[in-house]
Amino acid sequence: MSKKKKILYIYILISIIWVFGTDHLLSFLNYDIFMFILISKFKAVVFILFTGVFIYYLINKNEQIQELEREKEKLLSLINSMVDFVNFKDGQGRWIEVNTFGLELFQLQGVDYKGKKDSELAEYSEFYQEALRYCEESDELTWKSGAVSRSEEMIPLPDGNFKTFDTIKVPLFNEDGSRKALVVIGRDITQMKAAEDRLQKAEKLSVVGGLAASVAHEIRNPLTSLKGFVQLMNKNDSVNRTYYEIMEGELDRINQIVGELLVLAKPQEILFKKTSLNDLVFNVISLLESEANMYNVKINYQPAVGMPEMDCEPNQLKQVFINVIKNSIEASSSTIDIKVFHRRERVKVVISDDGSGMEEERLKRLGEPFYSVKEKGTGLGLTVSYRIIESHNGKISFESKVGEGTKVEIEIPMIRK
Repeated sequence: MSKKKKILYIYILISIIWVFGTDHLLSFLNYDIFMFILISKFKAVVFILFTGVFIYYLINKNEQIQELEREKEKLLSLINSMVDFVNFKDGQGRWIEVNTFGLELFQLQGVDYKGKKDSELAEYSEFYQEALRYCEESDELTWKSGAVSRSEEMIPLPDGNFKTFDTIKVPLFNEDGSRKALVVIGRDITQMKAAEDRLQKAEKLSVVGGLAASVAHEIRNPLTSLKGFVQLMNKNDSVNRTYYEIMEGELDRINQIVGELLVLAKPQEILFKKTSLNDLVFNVISLLESEANMYNVKINYQPAVGMPEMDCEPNQLKQVFINVIKNSIEASSSTIDIKVFHRRERVKVVISDDGSGMEEERLKRLGEPFYSVKEKGTGLGLTVSYRIIESHNGKISFESKVGEGTKVEIEIPMIRK
């Protein structure tokens, strides 16, 4: 029974007792008619005064309730306008209030969440079942610690990405030490973490660039002499020709590494020119066709229809596509699909394979200088690719699952601004 109904029933009961009870009592008293009328009027006055006080109390209480409702609406409006996750729970972990951001985050729009625990709400959101159950476990750790906790929590998204939250949990206790309420505030720091990662990569590239600028040119000079002498000896000594060819191959590999180092040196002015991206990608596929045949890899190519020429540095983009497609060929793939799309002023190249795929830890480290799991890898190919795409004001992203393959998306503006 609600509090309002209880008050109404009590008022009716007291009124009945007062009206009929006092009349019944007066019937036993031997008063004359004048005294009976006087007492009845007094009764009426007392009842009117009591009713007036009661109504005043209700009006005053109602004003207070309305004021509280207005303050609650202001608070809810403020909370719902926040781009942070805000959640209030009672001492048993049941949800009391949550802002719109939180409902959308866990896909709980339209769910009657009040009075339910995270584990109960998990039944309403299939994708976020594990995340909600983890929240309940995390809350319990905060309760046990008895102090404000702060941690970074990653929430998965349906598109395969993650949101990172700087989560603060504030436990509130009653005077007897029992649990009263829990306030949870999660600030979305996904973009800040991404900016930190970009800054770290930029710092590493800067260090490598400085190293490249001071060393690469010095290496190429003796390298040219060595290669010349090896070629001369190869012509004059047919007995050891196999060894000379191995030496030439290794010298070419060193020369390639030096070239990659030079790209990482201080950025030089890039000369953009109108280029057909469809033709550029086709030429790269033709260049790598023999290597793909050697690994029994089939390459399917779907060019964009009606795409105009774009502004780019073709040799640099060619290097990017070579690096990415070679990685797919060497990843035990049987099929590589390459598609080119264009929409308005942007072009996207999607390269997907059905190879061995990569672990999450490897995905996070892609593009780091000198990071490679290949036996003869330098860890510079993707580093160079990242630098080239950035210089074109584009972006490159990777999606991969172990045993299922890898998808690379390269997006570049078509017009240089």
